[in-house]
Amino acid sequence: MESVSQSDAGAWILAYFRQIYQSRVEVGEEGLYHVPLSEEELCIERLHLAYSRDAVHWTALNGNRPVPLDPAGRWRLRDPFIQCGPDGNFHLVATGGDTAHDILYARSTDLISWEGPRSVPVVSDVPTARNAWAPEWIYDHERGDYFVHWSSSSGSHGWDDGRIWCARTRDFASFSQPVVLFDPGYTVIDSTIVAHEGVFYLLFKDERFGYEHGEHRYIKVATSPALDGPYTVVTGAITPSITEGPAVLRRPDGNGWYLLYDHCMDNRYGLSASDDLLNWEVVDAEFPPNARHGSVVRVTEMELSALLWRFGG
Repeated sequence: MESVSQSDAGAWILAYFRQIYQSRVEVGEEGLYHVPLSEEELCIERLHLAYSRDAVHWTALNGNRPVPLDPAGRWRLRDPFIQCGPDGNFHLVATGGDTAHDILYARSTDLISWEGPRSVPVVSDVPTARNAWAPEWIYDHERGDYFVHWSSSSGSHGWDDGRIWCARTRDFASFSQPVVLFDPGYTVIDSTIVAHEGVFYLLFKDERFGYEHGEHRYIKVATSPALDGPYTVVTGAITPSITEGPAVLRRPDGNGWYLLYDHCMDNRYGLSASDDLLNWEVVDAEFPPNARHGSVVRVTEMELSALLWRFGG
């Protein structure tokens, strides 16, 4: 089972939203305080798309403006994750929905027109869960269903005391009872899973920071021989701090991997390369301005041409 398509495709598509953070939260001995970052206000919680042929230099579609998700423009989202399923549809899940316990779901055949943007409750039966953040999925060919995972917090602020949860679905409408997938004993968010040569690599953000824990807020790797786990942390930090939102793809030349991640508090995106999914080196790259926490999906030359015709590059 591979979570990254290796088809003869034309390009990669990056799905993201846009925001400039005006401050960041820190924790001192006397409690929470905010560190100013920018006086510029920008928060566009809508679907954006960019494309790249080398996965290094990215060009925004539609002038770095949102692309339509639904005619009424009702749905707002963060952290969009898109992959193509075995049914040939692009399935989108994202932070969003009617309540904090819901995620947003939609599907498309071409990344242009979308069916059924709808709110899907995933942790409404979990009394301690405050939210459902950054959902992703990987298709389980052995069981014939979608394995959906996300982070939920039982803390006071949405980001503290977070763990990675999971549930299974065949239709993105009804889900199995959610359970904790990954609990390393400290707060974590933003998981992505890559299957390679019989090993499942779970990349996640260690969300610890503040005077008590020290600064972490970077990406680490855990592995397991089974999709359901248990997962064991096998690396320290593989990205600089403060980074989040990992997305992994095969390099276009087939030699190794690229890891995309969001320097959210520096208002930029990062890229690293690896031969083994464990050891990573930073690579210079170009991304659309103000891009935040996204995902990557491969498309054919025909699909890319249709996107360029519809939205421009």
